[in-house]
Amino acid sequence: MTQLFTRQGEVFTGNVQFNDAGKAVRYVAVKCDRCHVINGQRLWVMGTMNGQPYSLTGFDCWTCGNTGVRGERQERLFTEVELARVNKASATREANRAAKAQAEAEERSRNMQAAEREFLSANAEFLQMLDTLTGDFWKKFNEDFRARMKTPTERQIQLVKDGVAKRQKNASSAFVGQVGDKVEMTITVERIIVLQSQFYGTNYITIARDQNGNVITYKGLSDLGAVGDTNTIKATIKNHERYNGVAQTSIQRPKVLQMA
Repeated sequence: MTQLFTRQGEVFTGNVQFNDAGKAVRYVAVKCDRCHVINGQRLWVMGTMNGQPYSLTGFDCWTCGNTGVRGERQERLFTEVELARVNKASATREANRAAKAQAEAEERSRNMQAAEREFLSANAEFLQMLDTLTGDFWKKFNEDFRARMKTPTERQIQLVKDGVAKRQKNASSAFVGQVGDKVEMTITVERIIVLQSQFYGTNYITIARDQNGNVITYKGLSDLGAVGDTNTIKATIKNHERYNGVAQTSIQRPKVLQMA
């Protein structure tokens, strides 16, 4: 008798049967998916717990009658010539699917590249400004904006313009006086940071600029004015430091001399 093979190419040695079309087949048992052997007894499974099947009822399985087999599945058997033909057809289909998938991927890539070129061209001025801004916030902002590839909103445009203007002002900031000097200066408050502590209560960091655009910082409870106020003060230079590359002069014991 002609040697037969399974679809996986294994030699078949059992009893050959034939389906209604006269093709050689074998019948494979289908494992029951509703029961399991638990503590040596086959029981109907309610579910799994910690990756293991469990049954709290102790019921037998009515799906398979406690045989563990719920039925049979018919599988074709092939001669060597038939199997070769089936494998060739399968390989051809797979190659066609792969070629189609690759063509579609290349088309998507071309479309994305075209969309990216259009996006970069349409927003070149905005992106040029954005690329001049540094720091974690601007890095994330830049990455997200480029990833979304959408026209910037008016709010985003103004935010970047403000960031560029601030960067330009920061670039011109220089240290004021020498540590220990008592100085008089006119400052404009730009920001006030509130610090809360369960041990020390409330404290404030005031960030301002003097009349020459230099960054002045003060940590303490003295009131140097609200954001936007311009006042003349007298203070002692505490130290000089750079924060994110910006020269900052820290003062202590400030006293407001004149409200502008």
